[in-house]
Amino acid sequence: MRRALVAGTLLGVCAGTAGAGGSRKVDVTSEPAGASVYLNDVTTGEVCQTPCQVDLPIGVETNVILQKGGFTPDIITVTAPRKGKVPAVKSTLVAAVATFEIKDPAFRGAKIVIDDVEKGQAPQTVQIEAGPHHVAIVSKGKALFDDIVDLDAGDEHEIKPVAGGAVATTTVASSGGGGGGTSAEEELLANTTKPVDIEKQTEKPSAPRRTFINVGGDMDIGFRQFSYDNPTNLAATESEVGAVMVGPTLELWPIEMLGGHHLRGLSLYGKVVFGINHQPVLDAMNMPVGPQTYWGNIEVDLRQRWMIGDESSITAEGGYVRDQLEFTGGSKATRDDVPVADYRSVRIGVRASTMLGALEPFAAVEGRIVLSGGELATRFASADITGARIAAGAQVKAGPIYLRAQAALTYYGWTFTNASADPMAKTASGATDVVEVLSFVLGLSH
Repeated sequence: MRRALVAGTLLGVCAGTAGAGGSRKVDVTSEPAGASVYLNDVTTGEVCQTPCQVDLPIGVETNVILQKGGFTPDIITVTAPRKGKVPAVKSTLVAAVATFEIKDPAFRGAKIVIDDVEKGQAPQTVQIEAGPHHVAIVSKGKALFDDIVDLDAGDEHEIKPVAGGAVATTTVASSGGGGGGTSAEEELLANTTKPVDIEKQTEKPSAPRRTFINVGGDMDIGFRQFSYDNPTNLAATESEVGAVMVGPTLELWPIEMLGGHHLRGLSLYGKVVFGINHQPVLDAMNMPVGPQTYWGNIEVDLRQRWMIGDESSITAEGGYVRDQLEFTGGSKATRDDVPVADYRSVRIGVRASTMLGALEPFAAVEGRIVLSGGELATRFASADITGARIAAGAQVKAGPIYLRAQAALTYYGWTFTNASADPMAKTASGATDVVEVLSFVLGLSH
């Protein structure tokens, strides 16, 4: 009898051990990665984030739940086998999107701004991630609609005017159990204990409108320091101080003007300034010898600006630039003693800026491929020229008016091959031409 009892006890323990099962590791991945993984119930807490491994009980159905912001949760039922290969849990998450319908005739041609990002002009349908969004519909600087709208996944909401100038959102259709949503008026009333004037709510300032065109007046003040390397029968240096140039500037955003959706940061820039204070060339006794300075500058650029977050940007820019550092008047002999240069170059550069309230400081650097150097290059058998430029400054805006100040340094380096070995010839092995310019632009944006 005792033997039977002991045998029965051992059999029960073995059976209980067999039924306990144990666990096995299972790989869990998702596209996109970074989804939170829960087992059976999200209230038990996150187990890991994909890609990762989880321990699943053998022979027991387990619900593997994957969640990631902006995507519909996915639930996969898995049973880990006792033997053999354990299949991995793989999930492709579906974006949780909703739809805005902006098609009422009253909105036709108005700008659609969602979360401070322009989405083009009405009428159109806009798909966006489910959740709360700041929606503004702006026409001629006036907000026809400006409110926070909370969308569930699968919702389709139509935004339309209502009587009295107020606006509301109307649910057209809802799929996937996302809920019907509420009107803007109902949301406002549901979230405050005070009476709400819906018409006053719609009078909030409109979202910032992007610029189509900048027109400005430019004043440049220039300083030049030219020096020859190893000169013979040449004045070693030439200095020019306080050369003033004035003229117009213009920048256009053609894609923005046409209402396009791509390359909206693309702009065309042009600048033309002319010298207004021609300075006489002086001899060693500070007496004028005939020639006078003649400065000018022409720029034509193509620019593409990319935003980094909400405040900073990087701009790639390239185009054609002409720097006239010339002289007029005087005899040929006196003109041969001064560095008459007319630099015509292709410029390629990059500019970085950031917003500090109304102030936008910036810095830029560029290389210049010099196509020609003007009269100075013809005085030697051959001449090679390199160019570069750095600049820094800031722009401030007050409504449509902007003021930009900038300091720039342009460097031109020359290498000469001399045409004659005559000891009386004017020769040099090279030269440097450094031009510093302070620029001030006052303009209007539209």
